[in-house]
Amino acid sequence: MTYTNTGTTIPASLTDAPTAYKDGVTDALWHPAITLTFGREITDAEIAALLAGAVSVQQDDGRYLTSYTLDGRRIRYHSISITLPYTTKATQESPRWLRQQTTDADLARMEAEQRATDLDLQLLEVGA
Repeated sequence: MTYTNTGTTIPASLTDAPTAYKDGVTDALWHPAITLTFGREITDAEIAALLAGAVSVQQDDGRYLTSYTLDGRRIRYHSISITLPYTTKATQESPRWLRQQTTDADLARMEAEQRATDLDLQLLEVGA
């Protein structure tokens, strides 16, 4: 899932490239950038609406959450993709993954408690 810091879901695949952007006007250095590729043609108005107020783009693959802090420049190469230079990239465990780990641990604990209860009931029946 790809979305902005404002919570807007971006219906695109995200590709990270450490040297994807070169600004020949102000400098000749390559900058890291992400490319968002949409499954259809997208207009400038749609892009503006998706990125309104966004200072970062996040990608949550279910295991890791990666956040890209945008540097404010937007480069459009094709009608189905845009390239966004970023200043920082941070990766952490996904909140969705952490919740799933907790759920799995809770289920294992409940199953163990149920087995213990079933065993206690069997022992009571034998003893009666």
